[in-house]
Amino acid sequence: MRVASQNTSTGGAEKPKLGLGSIINLSMGFMGIQMGFGLQNGNASRILANYGADVHHLSWFWIVAPLTGLIVQPIIGHMGDNTWGKLGRRKPYFLIGALLASLGLIFLPNSNIIAGEGMSAVDFLGISAILWIGIGFLALMDVSFNISMEPFRALVGDMLPKSQGTLGFSVQTILIGLGAILGSFLPYILSNWFGISNTPEGGDVAMNVVWSFYIGAIILMGTILYTIITTKEYPPEDFARFQGIEDSDGLEKSPMSDIFKDAWKMPKRMRRLGLVQFFSWFALFTMWVFTTVAISQNAYDVEVDEEAYQLALNKLESLPIPADEKEAEDQAKLIENFKNIEAQEGNYFVNSSQAGLFANGFFASDQELEESVAEALNSKPGKFASQIEESTPSELMRDSDILSYLLDENEFSFNQDLKTSLVYKRVKVQHELGGDWTGVLFGTYNAIATLFAFLITFIAIRTSRKFVHIISLLAGGLGLISMLFIHDPTYLLLPMIGIGFAWASILTMPYALLIDSLPPAKMGVYMGIFNFFIVIPQIVNALVGGPIVHAFFNNYAIYYLAFGGVLFVIAALLTLRIKEPLFGEAEIIKLREEDALKKSTN
Repeated sequence: MRVASQNTSTGGAEKPKLGLGSIINLSMGFMGIQMGFGLQNGNASRILANYGADVHHLSWFWIVAPLTGLIVQPIIGHMGDNTWGKLGRRKPYFLIGALLASLGLIFLPNSNIIAGEGMSAVDFLGISAILWIGIGFLALMDVSFNISMEPFRALVGDMLPKSQGTLGFSVQTILIGLGAILGSFLPYILSNWFGISNTPEGGDVAMNVVWSFYIGAIILMGTILYTIITTKEYPPEDFARFQGIEDSDGLEKSPMSDIFKDAWKMPKRMRRLGLVQFFSWFALFTMWVFTTVAISQNAYDVEVDEEAYQLALNKLESLPIPADEKEAEDQAKLIENFKNIEAQEGNYFVNSSQAGLFANGFFASDQELEESVAEALNSKPGKFASQIEESTPSELMRDSDILSYLLDENEFSFNQDLKTSLVYKRVKVQHELGGDWTGVLFGTYNAIATLFAFLITFIAIRTSRKFVHIISLLAGGLGLISMLFIHDPTYLLLPMIGIGFAWASILTMPYALLIDSLPPAKMGVYMGIFNFFIVIPQIVNALVGGPIVHAFFNNYAIYYLAFGGVLFVIAALLTLRIKEPLFGEAEIIKLREEDALKKSTN
């Protein structure tokens, strides 16, 4: 339902107010995009680690996302501002982005299959072909998400009057949260509710992750099509009327070079909000890239003792040097990386890729290990009797509790090779559990963000948009910092409350504050330019994050996560510079509108 009203600021007719159903339709496609984005955030590091990526290199691979956003979003915004076709102004870009993103979701977890055996031994710049292919599909997803995201932001500005701006972005945040919840929880749901394996074989990706990406592609495409079908954008004639232009021919198209002029002339409020966004998104990028590794190190058992570490190192160093030059280089690099692991309180952090190597046939053949495990468990089933009857030895060795039971020296005594194999199998399983729990944590903060988004407009009316953003960012900062002190995975759900508040506000308040200062005809390009303050901090973080974790924190990412919390606090303090009252904003806006209405009627 649309309710016509008079524009109190530009001299033209104000855009009709939309009913809640129509506002939901505007952003339904964003739910699908965010589901894909949630799958990417929770699993891309995990997938690349399975393909052999080192922890301190992960942020470099993630640089693709912000780099493409820096280039793509202003261009798409400018093109959307100057597009008037049968499909609409923004909708053509939704469709193109959805098609490409769906392909990325399908192919990323299958990069090793696409590479095939023939390319497995090939590398470029020291990175394997499989990893390059994975990075390529990650880039495709990032480009596609950026093609689709910016038009959705601009669509809210195009379709809603300013009085409904906060509501429009709040609804968008709710739908973003729902999509992210589903994307974050889906691997966990498929594994724990439907029994799909969460343990990869060799260099493969776990099947619960693969199927999650397939489902994500279907939902992404479906929700984008829903928005395209149910939303009718305003034609040029109506858009001209909203700007007080009598003839739609007055809506002049601007050249692409105007992007740079518009960036240089950006409003002062946009600059100040941009600085807030810089620190906020630097913190978010830190969380997205390093949480999986950080919580595995801080809340799961992914370290081995001196004995297990030395046995693996000795075995590595005793391997014959391969005749193939490339294989010899890879082996030397593997040994060097493993030797460079520094002990932390007498234990050694082993990454997922290393654990997978040592767990599968390195110390003992899979057949010998399975036979020994079956014999041991049949003789002493303990509390696992029913599980032992229903499962194969291979399946049993994917259970962390059973592996801990097998490693209990008071119950069993294996020879050194078998015991070491079980140690590294348990580390590998712990990494996968940490990866699954990261999805749960991300789903939780998105669920909190979704719930908070229902309240955010109500709270902002009674205080101010500025107040809401400051309090939310402070809550997010405390949440990230507190993760440093929590070693029980279950209690990690608590910091997600504050992070959820921050995420909801970051997706809503900067845009609600921004659209007041933007010219309607430049809505798309300025939304794209505003994205600079989102992607530049991510690019910087991608370049320096990994080296910082490696050089200053001995590859223990939890400390860098806490640093991200400090940046949230800085962003909150910078929000004080926005020239808006902390309280009573709604009354002030109402008085301004009444004053403008009086002037327009005189």
